[in-house]
Amino acid sequence: MNYKAFYLGCLCFIFCVFSVKAEELCIEDKVCYDVKVVKTMEDKAKGLMFVKSMPEDKGMLFDFEGEDIGSIAMWMKNTFIYLDMVFIGCDKKIKDVYRNAKPHSLERIKSNEDFCYILEINGGEFDKRGMKIGDDVKLKRLPI
Repeated sequence: MNYKAFYLGCLCFIFCVFSVKAEELCIEDKVCYDVKVVKTMEDKAKGLMFVKSMPEDKGMLFDFEGEDIGSIAMWMKNTFIYLDMVFIGCDKKIKDVYRNAKPHSLERIKSNEDFCYILEINGGEFDKRGMKIGDDVKLKRLPI
């Protein structure tokens, strides 16, 4: 197998995924991430599947605003990296977190709190950056 071509392909995929509709999501004054916001069912179903690595300053934001969240659960099928899932309320405050979701796990991951958004970031980031339940979250569109 040509590992250089594979590595280049992965980098290209990550660049393409995160260069479309760039948004900056900041949590208090602790950290900011460039995120791709996903709103369609198709994009939400795919999420970060098949991504082999992700830069520390990148993430994906799932927008569930206006949807019935009672039936929403995440899983790690076909996901190769550990993820922290940060549940964010409609008031733009962190409500809950699921730390270090295990790659390829079929466990259903849900929040015990109401939410409108889920931020997926690299596993361990939540604690590493000192984030806490109740922190304010700001999202702004970046010029591309």
